[in-house]
Amino acid sequence: MGQYQNNRNIFFIKFRDWNLKFYNKFISNPPYLDADKVFPEHKILENNWTLIRDEINKMVTKTNSLPKFHDVDDGQAFISNNDGKAWNMFLVKTYGFWHKQNSKLCPKIVDLFKPFKDVSSISISFLSPGKHIPPHKGPYKGILRYQLAISVPKNGNCQLFVDNKTYSWTEGKGVMFDDTYVHEVRNETDETRIAVLLDLRRKNLPIFLKVYDFIFFKIIQLLVVLNRTMKKSTVS
Repeated sequence: MGQYQNNRNIFFIKFRDWNLKFYNKFISNPPYLDADKVFPEHKILENNWTLIRDEINKMVTKTNSLPKFHDVDDGQAFISNNDGKAWNMFLVKTYGFWHKQNSKLCPKIVDLFKPFKDVSSISISFLSPGKHIPPHKGPYKGILRYQLAISVPKNGNCQLFVDNKTYSWTEGKGVMFDDTYVHEVRNETDETRIAVLLDLRRKNLPIFLKVYDFIFFKIIQLLVVLNRTMKKSTVS
């Protein structure tokens, strides 16, 4: 079972694995978390989910194409380019960097999210009919993942699996989980699933780990720049 990026260099792989083990020594939580406790602001998003939906629909009509996930980061090809089905991503914010060009296409979404300082990344995920995101782990323990369902297929199975525990989306509702657990997604339908994906920076870390996480986060930001993520993810 492929759980990690397979086309990274050996230094990246070794450091990534060591880093995750280091975090796991000091952080423990279940696969799914209570969003009311961890991210109470999610209620604001759920109360405004139709605003988000309407702006996404409007944005899609203005674009020529949406990049596939592996076009933005080729290290994700093993989960994005694995079965001939598209997994398209619209990036709004990436590890603290707002995407200036893409943000122009969704000003209401940007205004809604700007007060949430702990949200480091915002993206809109379009999962094509029949798409399977195979089992994998996120490499960075410093964030938690929140998904807000915008459009959920009505016929057939479209589900998230985290640590072999199944979750079925409901439009306008969110789910929070730790993506360093093995997780996968199966869209066994003829419809596209749309969701807003958020990365929420962890709070209440031990002081020494908070310092380490600050440095590590800056390293990730540098990698975002070196990867030219903003240019690769620009939607025309």
